[in-house]
Amino acid sequence: MNDPATVDDYALPGTETVALEPEAGPPAKAKPQPLRRAKRPEFYKPFHYILLVYLFFYCSRIQELIPNAHTGLLLQPILIIGMFMTGSTKAILRSDIGRIMVWFTAWVAVCVPFSTWRWGSVIQFVVALQALGILFFMLAFIRTMDDCYRVMLTMALAMAVVGALSLVIGGGRGAAGPEANRLGLGTGGDTLSDANFLALYLVVGVPLLYFSASMRRGIMRVGLICLMVPVLAGMAKTGSRSGLLALAVGGLFFFAFANARQRAMMIIGGTVFLICALLFLPHKIVERFTTYFQSQSEATAEAAASAETRKVLLIRSLELTAKHPLFGVGPGEFVDAEAKDAEANGERGLWHYSHNSYTELSSECGLTGLILYLIAFWRAFRGLSPLRDRFPRALGRRAALFVQITVVIAAVGAFFLSIAYGGVVYCILGLSAAMQLAAKKEYREMNPPLQEAGA
Repeated sequence: MNDPATVDDYALPGTETVALEPEAGPPAKAKPQPLRRAKRPEFYKPFHYILLVYLFFYCSRIQELIPNAHTGLLLQPILIIGMFMTGSTKAILRSDIGRIMVWFTAWVAVCVPFSTWRWGSVIQFVVALQALGILFFMLAFIRTMDDCYRVMLTMALAMAVVGALSLVIGGGRGAAGPEANRLGLGTGGDTLSDANFLALYLVVGVPLLYFSASMRRGIMRVGLICLMVPVLAGMAKTGSRSGLLALAVGGLFFFAFANARQRAMMIIGGTVFLICALLFLPHKIVERFTTYFQSQSEATAEAAASAETRKVLLIRSLELTAKHPLFGVGPGEFVDAEAKDAEANGERGLWHYSHNSYTELSSECGLTGLILYLIAFWRAFRGLSPLRDRFPRALGRRAALFVQITVVIAAVGAFFLSIAYGGVVYCILGLSAAMQLAAKKEYREMNPPLQEAGA
């Protein structure tokens, strides 16, 4: 790895020579000595690498493609033991994001007794509790900026594997229906068999791959850049308009902070991507990307119907929020509650998830659940801005920017998917929280408290 202090092919406007203002120095006779850290065994490191394996499987969802593969059940107990061995059981409480998500999960538990079907909500609470465990593990075993870079690389490689497998194996939930041309990974209840879920995972991998490539040289950089091909190709073949929108918003966010060379590369790369999409994608997929609420042909009827259904679901979820503003209808119970409410009004239920994490929470866990979730997202984004603008090392500033981009992408994707209780969103929140703590620790080590004169 290159010396972070010398890697600066990314530059923020007006921050090429930015440095934090030094504190007032002591008298001349009390010149401070350079910081010398004693070499101590890093007992958490073995568990850090186990965490990387865990995150790779969690983000790639490979275990869903392998019968009886329960990597989570194998690795979670090891990581829990590691938390006790390294004294990290309370690490999550050092982060404001961690504390907020603890409160969020506790509120999900509070809403269970008020559910329209309590057992279904209990199952959903268990899912949320397992997702909270990811935050516990990440905040316990990601302690330095270098640890953050390794996690970013691990997540990037996981998404690259997802892209490659989706192109080779394929799959999807609409293999015999109107969505037959849309790419998925796996079948049936597999998470990434849904084309929109697959698209979000792949789009999250784009900024992580770009960052990982930018901090390396030679064949490693070339290899990571090449991995962008299956990621972008897979995303395009999903035909996911929400994925395309998330990619566009993330790209615009990066464009705002990129230098002139990077902006030129983005324009050229985007043009090439668009041309390749028009040339190689099935015609129905291309039409789907341009269809929203009106069908221009038989091929786009499914896309227009899908958009209209989402619009109705949004309205229904807001109606349920208005009727149950405090505790909601119960975690995971929007589908049942919407159908019962429609039946009571002499209408037919849609029997779909809300396809919107924000109204999913407001209707299932009340406005309190939604507010806690939004605060966590905001802190994950806003807490990285000082690092992006003023962190002393260029590599750290760049890493903060690209994690911010993944937060933006996840926030956009959450508007179109029901992912409030788990999934890659929790990995992104955990990465942001861990990076903020690691950056503060590294800055303190670079700027130790000055000793009193004569001490």
